[in-house]
Amino acid sequence: MPTTISSWVQNRRASQEKWQKDPLEKEENFLIISAFEQLLNNKLSASSTASRINKIVFPRLISGLRASVGCIWGLFADATKHFGTSHTQQLADVIIAIRELPDVVNEKGYKVIRSGEVVWRGMPDFGWIFAEHGVQINGTDGMTYDEWHSQEEELLNATVLVATLMQRGGSFGIGMMYHAHDAFNEIELPFDDEREMADEWKMYIPPAEAWMSIAGEKLFGLCFDKSVIHSAEPYESLRKAFNADRWALWKQRFAELAEQEDIDERCRGLARKAVEKMRDIEQRVQL
Repeated sequence: MPTTISSWVQNRRASQEKWQKDPLEKEENFLIISAFEQLLNNKLSASSTASRINKIVFPRLISGLRASVGCIWGLFADATKHFGTSHTQQLADVIIAIRELPDVVNEKGYKVIRSGEVVWRGMPDFGWIFAEHGVQINGTDGMTYDEWHSQEEELLNATVLVATLMQRGGSFGIGMMYHAHDAFNEIELPFDDEREMADEWKMYIPPAEAWMSIAGEKLFGLCFDKSVIHSAEPYESLRKAFNADRWALWKQRFAELAEQEDIDERCRGLARKAVEKMRDIEQRVQL
């Protein structure tokens, strides 16, 4: 049964009630969940949601009593998995609006730092929390076919959001490279009996196609125009993984998957769509 907004809100509140021991932080998180509820119900704009979240946590951030903003990113990750297809633009807009909020400055005039990053500009802990709780799926160990494949929609939803963030650009465009790299890695090898789970193509072709459909122009730039990424670490080694040869390999693999007879027509169609998108980009985009 699909998750409704009201049931999602109820579950998130129950989780806070169970796990959050700090009563003040629990109260703040309840208010943040309520802001999400209004956003998802189209009663609050992205910019207003960002401002409200800031207003909720600001006092205890500047006093030093709130040690982390990680719960906020966890809520984004969870909301994305459940509502990514219907609310992608809203969620992406809020994430970007939060990043663009003024730096949080304490009473002594110092910028508030969490996990080594300025709040909000540095988006402390966003990357690893969204990766771990949004984009990553459970491995095949100990899982049945149905259990593992039940993650397909959540992975696709999360992929649509991170691809949208790459497409929207800014610092997110670079940070999302990791997720794009992982998604294409999954289709580079054959879908055959060497795979750990049957029909892995059901899991991995839709996200790879989503990357190309949503952020194909950005990916093309990463592969062919190295000026779009700063060459310094930590992105240098990853930058080298995006190149003309990889682009050609992805195009080849999509073309092969479009003809693979033991893949269903839906996924073959997505593979064909990806090839068409890549050809269009090659003809249209001038670097």
